Amino acid sequence: MPLPLAHALVGASVAAALRPSGQSQWKPLLVGAFLGLCPDFDYALNWLRISGGGWHHGFTHSIAFAFLVGLITVVISREWKVRSFVLFSAATISHTLLDFLITESYGVALWWPFTDQRYKLRLPNPIDYTWSSASLWSISVGVLKITLIEFMIFAPIFLIVLMVRKLVAERWVTSNNDV
Repeated sequence: MPLPLAHALVGASVAAALRPSGQSQWKPLLVGAFLGLCPDFDYALNWLRISGGGWHHGFTHSIAFAFLVGLITVVISREWKVRSFVLFSAATISHTLLDFLITESYGVALWWPFTDQRYKLRLPNPIDYTWSSASLWSISVGVLKITLIEFMIFAPIFLIVLMVRKLVAERWVTSNNDV
């Protein structure tokens, strides 16, 4: 069960990879990070006890939900381009795919509304998302440790995407100036 930092970094990485070249760098990264977190807003449904709870990893973790969020984001941002829709949807689906890869729950409702079945890859999880005691101090230290591990894994991926993106843009400008 990746924590918000991992989801935000992966969403921002997807946005960095897919953003148009002429667009400012920070806006799509922040939007991508936010969209990478969106599927976990189902915690609010659990907290409100809507339909008895049990929503986490449900419909908000589906491909259909990612497309819906992508469409809503296109409307809100008024970026009426297929590329924007793909960027927004991909940043949202990055959350679902990360949970699919390394969740310790029953899985994600990947194909909702066609089925409520939950899916997960069952790979060994590279990060131990458990802590042994229930004391507030122990939980806080455990969450901090997991957050640092996620940062060490996902921040370099984000930075590599930014560097590759910059190199490709510079190479494109250089090759167009040579013509």
